[in-house]
Amino acid sequence: RRQKLHQEANGLHEVYAATLDRICRHRGDKPRISMKVLWWVSLAQRPLSVCELCDALGVEIGSTDLNTENTPTIHILLGSCLGLVTVDKETSRVRLIHPTLQEYLQAHTTLFGNGHAKIAEVCLTYLNLLVVRAFPRLGGMTPVNMPFLVYASYHWGYQAGKQI
Repeated sequence: RRQKLHQEANGLHEVYAATLDRICRHRGDKPRISMKVLWWVSLAQRPLSVCELCDALGVEIGSTDLNTENTPTIHILLGSCLGLVTVDKETSRVRLIHPTLQEYLQAHTTLFGNGHAKIAEVCLTYLNLLVVRAFPRLGGMTPVNMPFLVYASYHWGYQAGKQI
């Protein structure tokens, strides 16, 4: 049984490798978007909602404004990943298609390089947006159109610490 399970896991790893290879051969922004989605989904401290992930992917490092034109749609995200990620229908959280994909990505750390540092940098950039810095003047109310704010606030330190 163990040998059979090992063979099946190796077969899945071959499928993952082939799919990642196909992703990298896409033209335009698709490979960059796909790899960002995969590192966010596999390295985030908790599963992200569709809105949180799309919002996070729209952040430009160093910018103090959130340009919604940079925010990809969920259809672009899912399509660019060639079936490696899915949206849980009950929770609207984006997740990898199978736990063995998480194992595969963790075993191939060179795919994401300093992924935790990148996530921490996005979180800190988000927290430094002009609209976020204006919150004290808004009476402490958080605008509903900033879905990534809670994750960025609570988890940037975890992400930074994982890189050290």
